[in-house]
Amino acid sequence: MQVTDEIREGVVSLPHGYGHGRDGTRLTVANANPGVCINDITDHLPLDELSGTSALNGVPVTVEAAEPAPSRHRSHTGLGD
Repeated sequence: MQVTDEIREGVVSLPHGYGHGRDGTRLTVANANPGVCINDITDHLPLDELSGTSALNGVPVTVEAAEPAPSRHRSHTGLGD
């Protein structure tokens, strides 16, 4: 995750990475450039009212603080201080 001031406050952006790189897929270019598949983390049921197609934009999200990662800082003395 990356926090930036380059998009509007309150907006979450997930670049479409197709999520390939999985067994059984045959798309060479997509498999060579795997990424996050938005389909894995969004609900498939919401529809765009105007077109009747899958809602790919304006998907509501909840953002919560994550647990901090364990510190990887090591003592400079090597004595554990």
